[in-house]
Amino acid sequence: MYKKSALLQKTKDEQVKLLVECKNAFSAGGLWMALGFQLMGSKATVRAQMEQIKSKKAAATVTKAKKDKAMRDRVEKADASFQLIKSGSNMPAEAWRDIIKFLIPIYDTKSAPSKYNSVKKAKEKLALLGEEYGLPWQTLMEVQLKKAQSKQPPPDDTRDSTTNLQDLFFNLTTTLLVKIMMM
Repeated sequence: MYKKSALLQKTKDEQVKLLVECKNAFSAGGLWMALGFQLMGSKATVRAQMEQIKSKKAAATVTKAKKDKAMRDRVEKADASFQLIKSGSNMPAEAWRDIIKFLIPIYDTKSAPSKYNSVKKAKEKLALLGEEYGLPWQTLMEVQLKKAQSKQPPPDDTRDSTTNLQDLFFNLTTTLLVKIMMM
């Protein structure tokens, strides 16, 4: 005997919430277990899919913002450390680490920046990079800092017109999809 799912006894809003939380809005098996015979024509299915898309997009935006902030911080620290070198000041070990953390991933992808944790090792690696590329490491640093600073997005949440057009297209597409599914 078929026992009716406890989820079927709930309201549409509760069904949508549960489908989105379990990330089953696009899973045929998950939808079947949650909604049973209501699967194809259910407004809850369409709403759950829309909410799952929105939550995935929001999570991607948050992740991108975190990566951008981390990159901005790394560039700022490397720039500040590089300014110390230019001024002729004695640099603490942390400043050398900031420079290593910035340059090593760009020029030597196979070695980890954490291997160069002392000032002596950092200076040796930077000298080796300079020899390898035929330029002093200071020149390599200046070039990469300029590149990184020009690529950095602004720290606030200003968005370009391309992103706005993509959002508009997404909203129109999802609205049309909902209307078609409601027919």
